[in-house]
Amino acid sequence: MAHESTHAESGKAEHPTHGAGRYWIVWLLLCIFTALTVYTGHYHPSIYLALAIATVKATLVVLFFMHMTEAPGANRLVFSVSLVFTIVMMVGVFGDLLTRNPMSLPTGSVPSEIQNRATAP
Repeated sequence: MAHESTHAESGKAEHPTHGAGRYWIVWLLLCIFTALTVYTGHYHPSIYLALAIATVKATLVVLFFMHMTEAPGANRLVFSVSLVFTIVMMVGVFGDLLTRNPMSLPTGSVPSEIQNRATAP
């Protein structure tokens, strides 16, 4: 019987306890970054800035609300590898977009800077 109680006790996972203050601070930071996203979207639209803000918000959610700070090594490794592959994919897409020549607009009309070059003497 002593062996059974020891086995039952060893099956209990010990979770670190933290107060609600930690979550309120992260929630407040998420609200601030959301307001920053709205502001920059209206007054300073930039896909790079939007991606940076979204990355910070996603990192806060994963680290604190999904408890990645207390996760075992295998979970951290899987998360890190997936993050690296996501970055590689984004660099590939944006690298491809930055090296393309100016194309015609989706409406089929030629952009004005190309049309002006064609008509210049």
